[in-house]
Amino acid sequence: MDREKKLEKRVKIVEAENSSLLKKVEADEAEIDIMKVKIAELEAEKAHRDKQNKYFKLKNKELEAANAKKEHEMYMINKMLENFLGKSVEQMFEEIEVEEVRAHRQATIDAEMKRRC
Repeated sequence: MDREKKLEKRVKIVEAENSSLLKKVEADEAEIDIMKVKIAELEAEKAHRDKQNKYFKLKNKELEAANAKKEHEMYMINKMLENFLGKSVEQMFEEIEVEEVRAHRQATIDAEMKRRC
């Protein structure tokens, strides 16, 4: 009889431990389900960002191509101007700047002469 009570007590302890472990397993399974949902959300967000990155890469290539076209057009216009003027555009700008500086100096000298007279 004593042995039966010990076995019954041991069975109750094991059943209590089993019940506790089952609750822990259920809690862990619930946490796993939550993690699965978070993973799915993160994967969806990653897919969205990948799609956006692909779009922006394509848009960047498009803008680079447009920029290259504009640069080529400017190069061709400069070449046409050089052929038309017989000088490079940079040389023409330098000459215009020199003329402006000379005109400014002359105006300063003229103003000084008028002031002295």
